[in-house]
Amino acid sequence: MAVGDEVTFNKPEGAFVVQEGAYHLFVGEETAAVAFGPMIRGLGDASVFGVVEVAGKDDLLELGDAVRWIFRGERSAAESGELVEAVRGLSLPAEAGVAYVAGEAKTIQMVRDHLVRERGWPRRAVLTKPFWTPGRVGLE
Repeated sequence: MAVGDEVTFNKPEGAFVVQEGAYHLFVGEETAAVAFGPMIRGLGDASVFGVVEVAGKDDLLELGDAVRWIFRGERSAAESGELVEAVRGLSLPAEAGVAYVAGEAKTIQMVRDHLVRERGWPRRAVLTKPFWTPGRVGLE
């Protein structure tokens, strides 16, 4: 690639893109926060809620005021019960929205289970994207 070469951009592909919904819930850790930024900005004035877990304040990204940040310190993000508890504590509207849950595989399963089993959300309203899990390679 050289200066002056033509570049073509395509729309996002795959299933982990913003959907129509009454509101939007973003849940994950640092690996998810990078993906959440453009998704949230693309929603404009839509109603957004979120919880993102990071090691410390140096890991914060600009995701807007609707995202709550929790800090885990030196602990691993793997199987974070703290992230699930933070989601459990969110005051969300009674109806289901669309959830985008990404990051460590076991943690996103726990968050999905909370939303579906405890809050009664339809399974299709919870979009998940496992980026990593300890001891495994090959996840995105």
